[in-house]
Amino acid sequence: MSTHAAEQDPHLSANWFTLLRATALPPGTTVQTLDIGLPANPGTAQLHLMRKPDTPAQLHGLSTFYTPIFGPSGPGPIDAEALRAHWHLIRRAADAPHLIQLAPVDPDTPFFALARDTLRQAGWLVGDYFCFGNWHAKVSGQTFEDYLAARPSQLRNTLLRHRRKLERRSDFTLRIQATADAALPAAIAEFTRVYNLSWKQPEPFPQFIPGLCALAASKDWLRLGLLELDGRAVAAQLWLVAAGTAYIVKLAHDKQYDALGVGTVLTGHLMQHVLDVDHVQHLDYLIGDDAYKRNWTPLRRERRGLVAFNPASARGLALAVRHFAGRALQRLRQGAPGVDPA
Repeated sequence: MSTHAAEQDPHLSANWFTLLRATALPPGTTVQTLDIGLPANPGTAQLHLMRKPDTPAQLHGLSTFYTPIFGPSGPGPIDAEALRAHWHLIRRAADAPHLIQLAPVDPDTPFFALARDTLRQAGWLVGDYFCFGNWHAKVSGQTFEDYLAARPSQLRNTLLRHRRKLERRSDFTLRIQATADAALPAAIAEFTRVYNLSWKQPEPFPQFIPGLCALAASKDWLRLGLLELDGRAVAAQLWLVAAGTAYIVKLAHDKQYDALGVGTVLTGHLMQHVLDVDHVQHLDYLIGDDAYKRNWTPLRRERRGLVAFNPASARGLALAVRHFAGRALQRLRQGAPGVDPA
């Protein structure tokens, strides 16, 4: 049995995992890469795992809070027998983990079912759980004008009102940095400055975003949008465009300019670019159920996690009991009349 790993999504590329390893993991993290390609094509499908220093008895997919989706890297196909054998060896090893956790995964991909089934066949007790909602839109063939016309009237009116107000200012400019040229370092610095002036928490791994921007520029993925007033950026957004999809990664604006709607105007500008210039087929807001996302992208799907418990470990067995008992209690409460879900 075999299946293809997800192709072309930047977040499932070998470059993405290399960047995470170099810039976004706690010191002391160890990484393990499983070759899960067919014997005739070694290295064409790899699964990247890690053990963090604070939880050395747990094995996780190589993912962080920057990760919108986890899965194998490489074009595949995946060898199910190889994957099953890896899970079996990990469970039998002297340093066998209490649990394996793979998240966030798209439950509609073949990898989700394949990982779940091969873990069970290798003797693990396997469950799954909700990670977050993912808002997206199918936009194949649509112009920005057509797409905007289908959005809620409040969003359209807000965008047009703020855009007209800003256009009356002589110091207003919009630009998109997409190439690895001499202007890239300054654009990244402006993004970082705006991000630090926004409502967002400072980046705990400050080298990751600059590294991602440099990588994206080298691959023609980068769409780094800046809205400037008086020669300084007051709103900044990081988008990636690849394989017909615009991925909306990071949004920020200087809190002093909330009343001018600078974030909304910059989003509209980037939406227009990816629809009318890049001609993308999908928009993807990646992580989370923030209310503003549904105004721009009307479709929602879920990302889920897989968790596998080692029944040969007392700790693993105890964690399994707690997980499955908790799920059973939740289902019971949801099904009982007059009882609110936990």
